[in-house]
Amino acid sequence: MRSFSIIIPFKTGKHYLTACINSVLAQTYSNYQIIVLTDNTSNDDGAVDYLNSICNEHIEIVESNETLDILGNWSRIKEVSKSDYMTILGYDDILYPGFIEEINMLIEKHPSASLYHTQFDYIDKNGAYINKCKPLPERLTSEVYLAMALDEQISIMATGYVFKTTDYLTIGGIDIQYPNLIYADLQLWIDLAEIGYLATSAKTQFAFRLHASTTKISKDRILMNALLVFLDYLKKLNASSERYQKIISEHTTGFLEQTSKSISHRILRTPLAYRQGLTIKELVSNISLKANELGVKFQPEKIKSFRVALFIEKSKILSKLFLLFKSIYKKPIY
Repeated sequence: MRSFSIIIPFKTGKHYLTACINSVLAQTYSNYQIIVLTDNTSNDDGAVDYLNSICNEHIEIVESNETLDILGNWSRIKEVSKSDYMTILGYDDILYPGFIEEINMLIEKHPSASLYHTQFDYIDKNGAYINKCKPLPERLTSEVYLAMALDEQISIMATGYVFKTTDYLTIGGIDIQYPNLIYADLQLWIDLAEIGYLATSAKTQFAFRLHASTTKISKDRILMNALLVFLDYLKKLNASSERYQKIISEHTTGFLEQTSKSISHRILRTPLAYRQGLTIKELVSNISLKANELGVKFQPEKIKSFRVALFIEKSKILSKLFLLFKSIYKKPIY
């Protein structure tokens, strides 16, 4: 009987962790372990006490005496003792009762695959259903997966992917160069799918929780820096195989235009005091440099939305008027 490790990197949030743990304990497949990675702040709201009070043989707590950020905690995944197969679960996400059983049947059906997944639901902070993910086909090679990701044809999250522990260690685990691990999961799934392929069940077997951002500090620079790391990764793929060269050549321009437009719009919506000095001009310059290194077209000067954004940014008055307007009208205007 195959064994599975469900690894939950955890900081704080007892309410969500409780629902997450209970969803795993409700699995119809019995051969699994839950590994919760905590740091010295994780019990601030009694979450670790709660885990200890359950006294369930499936649960193992791997504590750290340090205060860890997301990069520090996720880097520990490689170090803990794990079962034959593993998955990383967000502490606020939910597995449906048949998740592991469905994955086990998927492994039986696709023994040559190296990555396994199911369809999933989006839920809000209260657990209410929002909508379904973009459907994934039953079988995807790493190249096609990359193409669909660049075209935003699939929903990519860190939860719900299962893989062999040996494969995870072979590729070096999740890449913690990415700020806040943004795009790190995409790289991880491509690298794992490269070993074999991605097999996906047609059944919906977990829920990914979406939260509205409440921070005043802009994440725009983090998004830009993570994007630049991802473009360096694409450069490595481009050099490694003609298969990836074709995908990157045909799909990266549209990805860069859409992503940079999204970030530039976020920058304009962010008051100057919270931008950490980031400008649309800097964003465009950095992305243009990486695009040139990749050998793909990125011509923001020919895109009306960038010209409008740069024009607004140059004027303090227009920038203030834009912020005022966006406080009333939330949709993009360019």
